[in-house]
Amino acid sequence: MKRRSLKWKLTGWFTLFLTLISLVILATAAAAYRMSDLQSTRNSLMEVVHERARHMGGPRPDKGAAPGDRSDLPEPPQRDGDYLQDEIQLMVYYADGSHAYGLFLHDELDEVPFCEAKQPQTLDMDGKTYLYYDEALKNADQEGMWVRGVTYLRGSGLDLLRGHWYVLIVLPVLIALAFAGGYWLTGRFLRPVQEISRTAEEIRLSGDLGKRIPVSDTGDELSELGRTFNAMFDRVEENFRSEQRFTSNASHELRTPVAVIMAQCEYALEEENQSPEELRTALYAVQKQGYRMSHLIETLLVFTRIEQSTEKYPVAATELSGLTQSVCEDFQLIADRGITVTADCPPRVSARVNRELYLLLLNNLMTNAIRYGRENGSVALTLRQEGEAVVLEVADDGIGIAPEELQRIWERFYRSDQSRSSRGLGLGLPLVKQIAEYHGGSVRVESEPGRGSRFTVRLPAN
Repeated sequence: MKRRSLKWKLTGWFTLFLTLISLVILATAAAAYRMSDLQSTRNSLMEVVHERARHMGGPRPDKGAAPGDRSDLPEPPQRDGDYLQDEIQLMVYYADGSHAYGLFLHDELDEVPFCEAKQPQTLDMDGKTYLYYDEALKNADQEGMWVRGVTYLRGSGLDLLRGHWYVLIVLPVLIALAFAGGYWLTGRFLRPVQEISRTAEEIRLSGDLGKRIPVSDTGDELSELGRTFNAMFDRVEENFRSEQRFTSNASHELRTPVAVIMAQCEYALEEENQSPEELRTALYAVQKQGYRMSHLIETLLVFTRIEQSTEKYPVAATELSGLTQSVCEDFQLIADRGITVTADCPPRVSARVNRELYLLLLNNLMTNAIRYGRENGSVALTLRQEGEAVVLEVADDGIGIAPEELQRIWERFYRSDQSRSSRGLGLGLPLVKQIAEYHGGSVRVESEPGRGSRFTVRLPAN
């Protein structure tokens, strides 16, 4: 299919509409001009005939005079020019239709009966249209005289515009200038779109997500579109880098347990005369790494299900007070290194959540607090309702988080230097953030190195 430039399409449509509008305006002007000219001609014809009839009035002919004796009639004008006024031909007839005075240039008019209507009438003669108007002399009796005026009626509005011939020349010139100007303006307006297309093509060919569209600060929709695309490219680049880190970290996390499993299996199979205790140790190492891989895969599966918004995790009104208190009591039993766990969960606090995801969020926060808590320290859990939100806080007095790492803790597989020696995968806190956002909530952290951390989750109340 032949490719047509958007610039040519817009210019063509713009010129077409401009031409149609010009023709409509021209036709409207011609019609209005014709109506105005017709009305002006009618008024002028009636006025001239009426004025001539008024001046032609005189004493009535003597009834005792012989028939055909018109000696008492007023003296007629002697010049032909007196019977042609403003292109109106004047004729004066006797009552019997014979010529009296005037310019009798059309024989067909002699056969037209006099019209007593007070409006001009149309008449076709010699392929042209004329207007004529009759008025009887006011002093005439049944044998009185008639004054008739006739003038040529110009046919259409175009006939009227022929006198303005320059319009027919100027209009095509204006349309041509509009086409050229529209082509130039369209190219100028579409320049940001061309830049977007060019930049997108360069990114596709080079794979460089760091390229951006040059945006001029014009404040119009196209400059806003350019900024929107740049913001989208920023997000795409960020997601791409994140996926790269995720893939690299996931591969690394899976490589280590797989390598351990392979090594233990080779050791158990290749060495002869292995004691049952040595085989048991090898199987225990395989089992430990298998559990680690299973936990990693299950966590990644939860991420995928949440991101895909599947029906796996429907939300419903859930009473959180007893549920949170129960989880806290479980952690009181398993907390090690002398850490004390306390909870403040008032009754009848509820929210619209998925029970399974809420427990996973709470378990990750509590596990994180105990894992990085200070020996013989404390972990405090607080649940409360604030207006239309339910607030869950988990605070510890452990190692804390450095300021430069506060934003990175939400990245998948990220572990600070202080936490790399622990058993964590770096997925707990990212999963907490993902679950909170899945429910339309949020999570934030306040921390100071050496003095502990406080995680605050806000969820929509029931």
